Amino acid sequence: MKNRIISIILLAAICLLSLCCCDYIFGDVAEAGDVTVVVEATDGTYQVYKTYLESVENKHEGAKGVVEHLNKRGENPLALEMVDSTYGAYVSAIGSIKENASEGMYVIVYTSVKADSYAGAPTVDYEGTTMYQAGLGLSSMTVEAGTVILFRLEKSPY
Repeated sequence: MKNRIISIILLAAICLLSLCCCDYIFGDVAEAGDVTVVVEATDGTYQVYKTYLESVENKHEGAKGVVEHLNKRGENPLALEMVDSTYGAYVSAIGSIKENASEGMYVIVYTSVKADSYAGAPTVDYEGTTMYQAGLGLSSMTVEAGTVILFRLEKSPY
């Protein structure tokens, strides 16, 4: 009887721990294919960065691993700046855009992977591809072969 109670308590603890850790689940990066990272400049032009997923070293932190990889490249780095917060890292500057909190302008992430958006997510068009505002942090976003990730400045409604 005592062993059964201990087993039930351990099982309950494991279930509770798994629920608490849901915010820290990392996205995966596909083993092969390519990915496109796009930065929409404030004048509406695009800076386009491409890489092969085979060369991304950190495949267990989703899109964060991809942008960190692009930022480390010798030629044409992203000029990436990330800030750690209690909710995880967020991009404060990338390419030619930089947040301006005093004006309410923030770097917003869009993805071509609809499953990584949230219900009713705003969309934008990038060269015929529907881009969904990400409902996940960079570390949790899935990167499949052919994924497009778009960064742009937007005014916060808050």
